[in-house]
Amino acid sequence: MRYGSWLVFLVGPVCSTFAAAGSSPPPLPPVDYSTIEGVLDGAGVSAGIWQPMAGSPAPVPMKAGSFEALRFSCPFEGTRIDRGSWDVSVRLDLALSSGLRLLMYCSDPAPVSEFTLYLHSGEGWYRVPFLVEGTTGWSPVTLLKKNATVEGRPGGWGRIDTLRFSAWRGRDRNTEFYLAALGSMDEAGDLVILRADSVAAKNDAELKTVKRYTQTMAAMLERAGLDYIVLSDRDLSAKYLKKIRLIILPYNPDLPEKVTGELAGYLKSGGKLLACYLLPRTLQPLVGIEVGAHIKQKRPGHFAALRPSAPALPGMPASTGQGSWNIHHARSLDDRARIAAWWFDDGGNTTGEPAVLISDNGAFLTHVLMDDDPENKSQFLLALLGELRPDLWVRVARQNIDRIARFDSYRDFPTACARILAHSSSSTTKRFITQARQHYQQTRKYLAEKNYPAAIQSARQSRHTLIDAYCAAQPAPAGEHRAFWCHSAFGLNGRTWDQAIKHLADNGFTAILPNMLWGGVAFYHSKVLPVASEVEQQGDQIEQCLTACRKYGVECHVWKVNYNMGWRSPREFMRKMKDAGRTQVNFNGRAQDRWLCPSHPENQTLEIESMLEVARNYKVHGVHFDYIRYPGIDACYCAGCRERFEKDLGRKVKKWPADLRSEADLQQQWLNFRRRQIDTVVEAVATRARRIRPSVKISAAVFRNWPLNRDSIGQDWKLWCERGWLDFVCPMDYTTSNTRFRREIVNQLEWASGVPCYPGIGLSTWSDRTDIVKVIEQMNITRELKTGGFTIFNYSLTEADHILPRLGPALTRP
Repeated sequence: MRYGSWLVFLVGPVCSTFAAAGSSPPPLPPVDYSTIEGVLDGAGVSAGIWQPMAGSPAPVPMKAGSFEALRFSCPFEGTRIDRGSWDVSVRLDLALSSGLRLLMYCSDPAPVSEFTLYLHSGEGWYRVPFLVEGTTGWSPVTLLKKNATVEGRPGGWGRIDTLRFSAWRGRDRNTEFYLAALGSMDEAGDLVILRADSVAAKNDAELKTVKRYTQTMAAMLERAGLDYIVLSDRDLSAKYLKKIRLIILPYNPDLPEKVTGELAGYLKSGGKLLACYLLPRTLQPLVGIEVGAHIKQKRPGHFAALRPSAPALPGMPASTGQGSWNIHHARSLDDRARIAAWWFDDGGNTTGEPAVLISDNGAFLTHVLMDDDPENKSQFLLALLGELRPDLWVRVARQNIDRIARFDSYRDFPTACARILAHSSSSTTKRFITQARQHYQQTRKYLAEKNYPAAIQSARQSRHTLIDAYCAAQPAPAGEHRAFWCHSAFGLNGRTWDQAIKHLADNGFTAILPNMLWGGVAFYHSKVLPVASEVEQQGDQIEQCLTACRKYGVECHVWKVNYNMGWRSPREFMRKMKDAGRTQVNFNGRAQDRWLCPSHPENQTLEIESMLEVARNYKVHGVHFDYIRYPGIDACYCAGCRERFEKDLGRKVKKWPADLRSEADLQQQWLNFRRRQIDTVVEAVATRARRIRPSVKISAAVFRNWPLNRDSIGQDWKLWCERGWLDFVCPMDYTTSNTRFRREIVNQLEWASGVPCYPGIGLSTWSDRTDIVKVIEQMNITRELKTGGFTIFNYSLTEADHILPRLGPALTRP
């Protein structure tokens, strides 16, 4: 299921009286939905449908007022189980549901790093993480299908046969939680995103691409204000299609013949379709659009924007940015479709290639929908859907008006204005509030006139300026460490390092962590690692970044991706590493050719010397570890690992690697061995780099759950802090849940043992990379917890153009 799950096999039975020590939960509040009987109550326990995993006590039925609930105990203290976990047999059809809901009570959630619901069907699982938000009463929990990841090959949401509730260890302390009132969120709408889960049977890598573009489409629909359901193509049938009025294919390669047949019948019966990049040949005549040749970009920036044809569809932006690298040519069949938008390059010139064709029952975007330019992109998408479904306009207009002030703890427009002004009466804040009110009044006028596209645009302007006022009202503490990771060694696309660093400094950021070297490539003049070919044309990137940093007073902590050679390393170097037995092998024997083995002495030397070279040759402020770990619990089990471990052990391992999981003592020695390989490199770099440059700071980007991750990936960062090897640590707390973000930091501050802990805010991992409100909320959490700073991932054009200008005037002002 997830790394570390095999550890539970080595734990004996836990005393069944553990759960009896708990206290009764408070009475359940009333629920306004239908519940599923016989699951979270005594009847289910009595019927024997619950099966605890090893180390987990059985659930105990409890009374919560007039309702029944189940109590689950997590025996983490003095044990080595990585999670409490319980399976329950069910028969659920969630095909046209948005997901599940339930109530949860946990007075002490700190020992749990994360709760997870797994839903089994076919030969795999859907996985949805969740948290309990409150601690004093029952909290509603919503488990949405759109947030699910896929493990294995599930058979669709219409045939769920098992639920697995898991509570993952976060601290070495016992706790318990209660669940009640499980119900489904039935039929949330008639707009459906069809996810191509069927590709899992053929290509796991392709499934990741499917997930990516499904999530992008979902995020853009949400931004536009549209309700939708994610439907697996494994569930598609005439029974469900009768209830659907529009289907979206975000990226659906190799649709099964049965699915295309169902879609054909759907279109013939009056259904409507929006497809991106791919459109099955049998469906093309039904929507009047023919998809032709595959066309690659002539150069980067050749396909850069979508612009409407005349007359423009109502509500379509004048230009929508999208940096596509290839498209499919498309044309109208029998004059049934027209070109709704064209591709333009980054110079503002038309490419002569259609971007969108639309007919009375279908639309086709000649590439996938990407997440760049999200504000215009969501409006662009709405214009297409509104043309196919005009009834959507009034629904979206009202929803956009309703959410103008729905951020932070605000719920209505007048209250938000009043509270923001009470917080700050600066001239800037007042000016933004005045603008927000003007837009708000104009929005109401457009709505009364039934000019829905204009009402939507005006509502968005009102929300935007209200958030500007919210940003301007924030305080800015002095002496704070404010950093960005920058994944590109070349900084911001189309801008110099001087421009990129000046922009950071002007907006009050004090440090940057630029990714300048990997396991097999360097973006500077290295004598230790292969040098990227771009360095010859574009120059030494550390030197350019560092020069700008010193000019503008920004700290430069050079970031290395350890052990992972990535995609930019020369092929001949990677081949050389594999031939020399220096790359990783998984538990199942599968080669991991892009990962260097951490136990190989020459790899350790390569890691150490490459980072010392940076400290020696450049007056950097620090060197920063990343990927200083194993990729997961299944690595590395190569022949070299076996030889080195057996030498360390002083005896042979009879069944390699099976005995490492079947023998408890051997398993622990193996986990200790893995940790030592990583510790050796951290200690050596910290000790020797400080001798070379006494002012240099050593830091690391680390996984957030130290108790689990020290075993699962060999990353014992608590030890690194205790030994003084790190000057600061950046846990990658990439979550949109403020509750989880806060709880993780509380734990991490304890594990850091006084070493500065600058939590990682995962902006670029969120579905909305322009969510300034969430950034502010999480920055303020770090301030409440007195971390002394934070680190944001990632510094790219989107963050530079949409986030920094709204932080700099107040929240991070210099």
